[in-house]
Amino acid sequence: MKVTLPIALKDFVSNQVKSGEFDDASDVVREALRLLREEQKRKTLEEMRAAFAGVDSNRNQGEPTAKDRAQIDRLIRNHRSGKRRA
Repeated sequence: MKVTLPIALKDFVSNQVKSGEFDDASDVVREALRLLREEQKRKTLEEMRAAFAGVDSNRNQGEPTAKDRAQIDRLIRNHRSGKRRA
């Protein structure tokens, strides 16, 4: 795989390697992608929590609203298709 970066990002990657924190450019890119994946998972989890925020099983409101169902369905479809952004 070949990735083309703008000069500013190339400089950033080079500086990360020069700092000694990473062995090479591939390590920097792998870490960046790992962090991106974690951030997308965190956002998806926040969206799911928000979808269920109004559900209070202690007050017999165990069924999500139609809006909640639509949002949950969208999250599931996005997850299954490999998309992480809503």
